[in-house]
Amino acid sequence: MFHLARSRMVLRIVATLAATGLVAACGFKGPLYLPPQPGQPEPEQSEPPHIPAPDSLP
Repeated sequence: MFHLARSRMVLRIVATLAATGLVAACGFKGPLYLPPQPGQPEPEQSEPPHIPAPDSLP
């Protein structure tokens, strides 16, 4: 009886890990940019806009 309960617990753990892995793999995407083609210059890096901090908190 104990062996059957342990077998079911192992099966649940394996099934949960497999389902988690499948769901996590659904969101995998490649790089969010295309690498530059050979012979093209690198794009210039622009600085983010400077937003001054407020003088006081409300």
